Amino acid sequence: MTTTLNPKQIRKQLGMNQQDFWSQIGVTQSGGSRYESGRAMPKPVRELLRVVHVEGIDLAALRKEEIQALNYLREQQPNLLQDLIRKSAQVGE
Repeated sequence: MTTTLNPKQIRKQLGMNQQDFWSQIGVTQSGGSRYESGRAMPKPVRELLRVVHVEGIDLAALRKEEIQALNYLREQQPNLLQDLIRKSAQVGE
């Protein structure tokens, strides 16, 4: 299932200008403007937009070891991972 992202709507909801919004995912303001006008976004750009601006993940804060640990949990300990996700959601409430 593919979810259609509306970058302009997301940017407006976040109250960001084009320069700040697009630079966080490595896209120029002019490139971002084209995407907001309807030009097709490549899949990597869509995914970065989703991860950074929809999921709210700070890519600069991610460490390789943390991603490796997450992948290990996902593959080897899925129940523990779900437990941790539930507990972290409760802390955030």
